[in-house]
Amino acid sequence: MHSHYLSTSRSNPQFYTFSQVFEKAAILDPLWKEDVQQSAWLDFWKREGHEFLEQKWHKQYPEYKQAIELATPEERAAWQKLWEKHASDQSAHFWHIFSCVLENYERDLSNGLKDVGHTLTDIDEHFTYLDINQTDATIASVECNEEDQDYLTANDDPDFLDEEQQLRLLGLPTSFGVKSATSRQKPKQKPPSESESDSDMSNEKDEMHAVKARAIRKKKRQKNSKIPQFMRDDNLLLKYWFKRFSLFSRFDQGIVLDRESWFSVTPEKIAKQTARRLACDVIVDAFCGCGGNAIQFANTCGRVIAIDIDLNKLTMAKQNAAIYGVAHKIEFVHADFLQFASTTRLRPDVIFLSPPWGGPDYQKQANFDIEQNLLPLGATQLMEHARRLTDNIGFFLPRSSNIKQVIALTHAGEQCEVEHNYLDTRLVAITAYYGKSLVKSQK
Repeated sequence: MHSHYLSTSRSNPQFYTFSQVFEKAAILDPLWKEDVQQSAWLDFWKREGHEFLEQKWHKQYPEYKQAIELATPEERAAWQKLWEKHASDQSAHFWHIFSCVLENYERDLSNGLKDVGHTLTDIDEHFTYLDINQTDATIASVECNEEDQDYLTANDDPDFLDEEQQLRLLGLPTSFGVKSATSRQKPKQKPPSESESDSDMSNEKDEMHAVKARAIRKKKRQKNSKIPQFMRDDNLLLKYWFKRFSLFSRFDQGIVLDRESWFSVTPEKIAKQTARRLACDVIVDAFCGCGGNAIQFANTCGRVIAIDIDLNKLTMAKQNAAIYGVAHKIEFVHADFLQFASTTRLRPDVIFLSPPWGGPDYQKQANFDIEQNLLPLGATQLMEHARRLTDNIGFFLPRSSNIKQVIALTHAGEQCEVEHNYLDTRLVAITAYYGKSLVKSQK
């Protein structure tokens, strides 16, 4: 089974979640796919599907708002008919993307349920769509020029894209398609007039080339000047820069991140989903980092206690929270969570664990061992510390985490819920929920 890779928007990717409830044994219900599919689709549509639908509508018909106010009954009926067709067409488009994500989820879940140490031979995180014949040079070029690429967004009409673009954006092979060269054709040069001499043409061409070259260099300098120095020569980190608005939608208002935070912060849409699931009176964010999760918890919880051992990260978290207007709702605590859990008298409703994953190298592991690779302790020990304060725990884990190990953290006789989080068609992370008040359904 192959993965479908499809991008819609760097700043506002479509977000899908698939979740299942497990008991101590990692056993799938034979009818799991049908139930998960229906639940995930309804969840997506309720959360953001209708919003995407309206965005597309108002872009295609900017005159609608004004026209509908003065419309006659006949005109209103015509608008209604047009809206129904629009909704039907776009829903089919969203459903196609969703179906690709569902297939990816089925594959990712199957891989996650394999034993620790199992090696996957068909995974390459550097694939772009399904073109697996790229060279390293091509990959580097794609990453470095990602900001200039065409992306299919919810507000773009695929009918206006050429055949190859559509195949790529829908995650389909392009090998058998007719490649169109229209999108990157150079403008045709005008034929020289009879009055122009070769020397005149040469001088003019040289002058124009010099002007154009200076303009390109200036534009490139201006574009690169915004990129942090430590990221400019690191292609691995550079890809996070291009996705910065999916990390924080208000990034350009003064968000601050250090090197580690770029690859450890929770993307905003996932943080919002987690905050909805963990809504309570008092929550502890045990490894708050630069504040991506704590900011969203402040919108759903009565009291947020954000803990981190790194004072610099706490300072950044405070500034970032202020940009979102929630700094006054968060108590920032400079401490080691392990010591905090051993000494505090606080009994929160929920604890959220998002420990360091060991840097971006975690992506190279086809089956991430959560007992060996999490920092500062393995998953079982972290859970033991958290359970001194509460049984209701949310655990944010790498996308390739071994699901059997995740389920094994469940108390005997209880259940856990494992949620796979996708931005567009790519799995980003896994969130596991423990405790009777957090698991959606009990058998």
